[in-house]
Amino acid sequence: MNQHQTTAQRARLLAGIIRGHADGHPDAKALLLVARQLGQAGAVLRGLGGDHDITVRAEATLWRARMAAPESFPSEVIGYVSAPLAGRLPGLGDLMPADPEHARRERALHARLLGVLGSGLLDSSDDQEVAAALVGLLDIHTAHAALAAEVRVHGRADAHPTVYRPHSGTRTAQHLPGRLTVFDGGHVLAELTVPYDITPGEVRQLIRDIEPARQLVAA
Repeated sequence: MNQHQTTAQRARLLAGIIRGHADGHPDAKALLLVARQLGQAGAVLRGLGGDHDITVRAEATLWRARMAAPESFPSEVIGYVSAPLAGRLPGLGDLMPADPEHARRERALHARLLGVLGSGLLDSSDDQEVAAALVGLLDIHTAHAALAAEVRVHGRADAHPTVYRPHSGTRTAQHLPGRLTVFDGGHVLAELTVPYDITPGEVRQLIRDIEPARQLVAA
């Protein structure tokens, strides 16, 4: 198949998958709009729109589909539909999580993505194989979006420290994901390993409660 036929096939199949997911979904209206635009892009690429510049028209329709996607839908997956026209795959962005467990999950998602793309199913002429690849990509990107939300809460490895200054007294602190350094009058009072999801209130409580005799050095 040529690039137009491949893109049309992926658009048609993804539209069907989305329509299936829309049934009973809180974002059903938005999902059905995305499916309709994918169907329109597929029709254009099959020469049903009467437009000579079908590539430009189809790419514009696919872009509108991405813009219409609700937050609950990983719009990056539409990039795999348009990839034969654009000449590039979207892939997964690097989250750089500070939490080692998040880093492990991110590596696993990258491995799963390589497995799907390396299987050749997405480039198959068989509808069932292409649909299986698209479902796999939806699952991967949905999990990646959920992980990104967790990383935003727990912190990135390249995060700048949050500085805590007291309303009274001489204690200050710097908080990085997983670590809290407490100072008193410019001297290090304690270096603590703290949960990645620790709250600002909990940090302030630690700053108040820590005693010099309880100094802990992170391993």
